[in-house]
Amino acid sequence: MAANTNPIFELIPISEGHQLVNGDGTTLQTILTAGAEGSRIDGIFISSDDTVDRNLAFYINNGATDFYIGNVAVPAGSGYTTVVRVDALATLKPAYLNFLVLHHAYLLKCGAVVAITAAKTVTVLAMGGDF
Repeated sequence: MAANTNPIFELIPISEGHQLVNGDGTTLQTILTAGAEGSRIDGIFISSDDTVDRNLAFYINNGATDFYIGNVAVPAGSGYTTVVRVDALATLKPAYLNFLVLHHAYLLKCGAVVAITAAKTVTVLAMGGDF
């Protein structure tokens, strides 16, 4: 199906994510896989029940290479305590856009810069749509 409609809109809503845990170490985890016509990411939300501040590194993968797009600071207890969840897209997107666009089959990945504390979880959720 051709997505070459003017203007083009997201056709299928998507919400994909991953829970980073201690066992993941610093290995990159796939957060979202773009659909056959590509995907638009309208929000990336992070919550953490970790008792330590965390930094998450984000990458876009084209099937062969992980391209670093930025680092997001996640305060301890984000989304679980009086600290609000983190809006990662505000940090990762280009200044002139309110979204990220992924080519078909590209991956949005992230990993903890330092492993998550044992028995704690950092949840990363990407929301948007497939074209």
